[in-house]
Amino acid sequence: MSMLRFAGRALFSSYFIADGYQMVAKPDKTTDQVSGTIDTVVPAVQSVLPPKVADKVPADARTWTRILGIAQIVGGLAYATGWCRRPGAAILACATVPRVVSAAGQGASGRSELFSQLALLGGTVVATQDTAGRPGIAWRAEQSKRETTQHAQQARKAVEQQAQRVGKKATKKAKRAQKKAQRKAQAASKKAQAASKKVRSGVKDAVR
Repeated sequence: MSMLRFAGRALFSSYFIADGYQMVAKPDKTTDQVSGTIDTVVPAVQSVLPPKVADKVPADARTWTRILGIAQIVGGLAYATGWCRRPGAAILACATVPRVVSAAGQGASGRSELFSQLALLGGTVVATQDTAGRPGIAWRAEQSKRETTQHAQQARKAVEQQAQRVGKKATKKAKRAQKKAQRKAQAASKKAQAASKKVRSGVKDAVR
């Protein structure tokens, strides 16, 4: 199964790596696919940053095309090799967003490109949850909670059963003590009756 996952990751990442290489080597061919987003986002970001920092933010679409290409190559390699799978998938998702926004702004003419980029974005978002077949943190936390609850319930049942056993033993001891007391009382009563008979017979003999 691990080889199958590796093959799937490699096939999925191959598009981003090849496309990223083209963006770095020949940015002019893909600049128009991200220029719309760059022309909108970069000025907005520069207006928020301090002037000294804003001046260092590149505004050229070709430069950003190369940056996005490098991001696709790095993210694709990270996801394909299994080294930092989830961060690599997150990088791919971020690198896909500019194309989605630009395709959305083209209207009906860019509808096909929009759906293609949305499909790739969806795939990268799903890939960010890749745990290589191992349970995620949320699942493990829930499982740990369930196990703790089960252990607590078992401990409570054990305590209740122990209390019931102790209660039964105490009840049995009380019944034994009660029966023993009754036997002693009966024996004492018989002795008293016998003594009373002796006294009465002695009195009769004395009268005679």
